[in-house]
Amino acid sequence: MRRPGDKKRHNLIEVVPAGPKAWREAEVVRERLLREVAEKRNPRTSATVDQLLQRYLEQFGGSPNTLELYRGHVRNHISPCLGHLKVGQLDAETLDSFYGELRRCRSRCTGRRLIEHRVLGKHECDDRCRAHQCRPLAATTIRHIHFILSGAYKRAVRWRWVSVNPTALAEPPAAPKPNPQPPTAEQAAWIVNEAWRDPDWGALVWTAMTTGVRRGELCAIRVS
Repeated sequence: MRRPGDKKRHNLIEVVPAGPKAWREAEVVRERLLREVAEKRNPRTSATVDQLLQRYLEQFGGSPNTLELYRGHVRNHISPCLGHLKVGQLDAETLDSFYGELRRCRSRCTGRRLIEHRVLGKHECDDRCRAHQCRPLAATTIRHIHFILSGAYKRAVRWRWVSVNPTALAEPPAAPKPNPQPPTAEQAAWIVNEAWRDPDWGALVWTAMTTGVRRGELCAIRVS
């Protein structure tokens, strides 16, 4: 089979363990691989998830801050756990397990008693080297990780690296429900009156309250 783009040959290899039924099992595997190729269900590249993410982020069209945030999530969470997998090996079950581990512990610890050392390398432990405590990763962060993988695999489907996007079947955590607690009318009036003790601060607070604009829109307002 030829890879798209570079036209290099992509060999599908699966090793059958030795045994009295090895020949029969090898024939079954061969028939399955031929069927997957004929149905275009087999990945057409041997690239890893890390290589896919690298190429996806190189072409990312979002803001620089968002790109930096995504690179941090890839470096801290995705690459250590999923980066070595071939793009075709990642499936919904693996993603659900990955998200579950992040909800249990952001470090994906093994459950053994560990020490979080204050520095790397040899050193004498003091009170800053503490026992590890599992802390779940925030649902919003896990959803960001899901969005990164989803965007990368949408590109992979379009590039014909894979035929199925596994993130479409995975279930990330639900979005946290918003819980706004705006001040009452009396409290808002009191805040505005107190803010006018400083004309600049008062103008800012009054504009924000009377227009209801977002923070970015508020920062874009000019005197002209």
